[in-house]
Amino acid sequence: MPNLTRREILAAASAGIAAGAAGLPGNLAAQTASQPKKGGSITVAMSAATETVDPHFSRSQVARNVLMHMCETLVTIDERGSPQLQLAEKLDVSPDWRSFTFALRKGVPFHNGKEMTAEDAKRSLERYAKVSPERSRLANVDRITTPDKHTLVVEMKSAMPSWIELIKSPASPMTIIPAEECDKEANKAAPISTGPFSFVDWDGVTRLRGRRFADYAPNTAYPGRDGYGGRRTAHLDEITFAVVSEASGRIAGLQSGQFDILDEVPVKAAARLGQDSRFKIYEQSKRGINIVPVNVQRSPTDKLLVRQAIQVALDHEEIMTIAAEGAFELNPSLVYKDSEFYPAKAGELVYNRKDGARAKALLKEAGYGGEELVILTSGDLPSLQEVAVVMSEQLKAAGMKTRLDVLDWPGANARRNDPTTHNLFSTSYAIQPLLGPFQYQRLISGSSNWSFYKDDQEMESAWQRLLAATSKEDQKTAWQDIELRLNGQVHQIKMGDRNLKQATKASVTNFAPFDGIRLWDIWQA
Repeated sequence: MPNLTRREILAAASAGIAAGAAGLPGNLAAQTASQPKKGGSITVAMSAATETVDPHFSRSQVARNVLMHMCETLVTIDERGSPQLQLAEKLDVSPDWRSFTFALRKGVPFHNGKEMTAEDAKRSLERYAKVSPERSRLANVDRITTPDKHTLVVEMKSAMPSWIELIKSPASPMTIIPAEECDKEANKAAPISTGPFSFVDWDGVTRLRGRRFADYAPNTAYPGRDGYGGRRTAHLDEITFAVVSEASGRIAGLQSGQFDILDEVPVKAAARLGQDSRFKIYEQSKRGINIVPVNVQRSPTDKLLVRQAIQVALDHEEIMTIAAEGAFELNPSLVYKDSEFYPAKAGELVYNRKDGARAKALLKEAGYGGEELVILTSGDLPSLQEVAVVMSEQLKAAGMKTRLDVLDWPGANARRNDPTTHNLFSTSYAIQPLLGPFQYQRLISGSSNWSFYKDDQEMESAWQRLLAATSKEDQKTAWQDIELRLNGQVHQIKMGDRNLKQATKASVTNFAPFDGIRLWDIWQA
């Protein structure tokens, strides 16, 4: 396998120039045949609420659904998950992988009317390094300088070939905001950025509104929509995100005309709606993975033997059949099966063993005395709760005592950070399996890992090898070592890959499923 070169990294990051020449992927180009219509509004019904509108503090799929309409970054992702320049028009990387120089686009206004400059970008990255859940992406940064108004230079403490792969992620995006917002504490900054829609208001839970930003400066290096990047165009005057936790309420709202788009529709309900000409049904494959981080600090999951008992007791096929209504694929890896990083030794990962007898033997060896296993999850996201419910019953059958703590999504997400409150957390990762290994760093390594382990030199060493690798083979080997260690220590338990259905009114034109709902480049017929 050839080495990754600086030229290859830059070609991926500068995909806008290539996109301008080659055009969009065929499936997207085909959708732009009808004439766009300006004006009107759209309301999206979501099952859960965003936990924040601070661009640097966001960390969830639901936050991304909302904020990516308002926020933009130096580097984003295209339709395939590859890095693509957004607020930068050029990127130069030094031969030693320690200096990244961004030439910023000129004449790009913020929603408050101020022109974006390199100083705004510098201050934004500095704030991100302090408050973001993904601040580890900037841990290796030595200093940030601004040689002129439109040039930003980021210098590393040590070589970091993987840095563009890290900062491309829209999970807690590295949003550029005005410098005057950057002194604010975490969760206090306003969602002022450079996106095609500007923030109007948010009631704190159930409803958030935005409006078309009349002075938006689209990136003209691209022919049209492409992932979270490309040339983004706002045709709608107003957008609204409404939270309706019950699927029946979302479906009734679509049928009554209250809602225009449903982010998630149960499989059977989607089949019924698909027979009605007033609606369109979309399949979003590879929406994410169901997963259960295991808390290694709280008893009894502080014992490896207990964690192994949980691991071998589970029937993943039964769990996913119920949680995903059959729209799933069994897969032990944290990346999809068609990923170039899919482990060659995936068959060695302990997965879908459904071995109650072995689980009971491990519990006996561990000296398990009936201590309660607290399973934390959210009722706002049905598949998460259903995984927790079925898992709980399977663990009871293997001789374990369980308790379910079901909260709304913001509450569950907040409690997840406290290792004293739970043993298992039924959740999902949406964008990480699409974007690849580098996006998992915060979740499964370092001081902020979701399993709360304190010292695992084998894991940390593998991560250092992955981040420093300059050949694809070395990257693959390091990632495989990470997956084997994660599985062997039972720090997280992968359940399966999940697909889902989305629905729109038939009048909604040019909609295309992606990681999050995209309301740019669509219109009402």
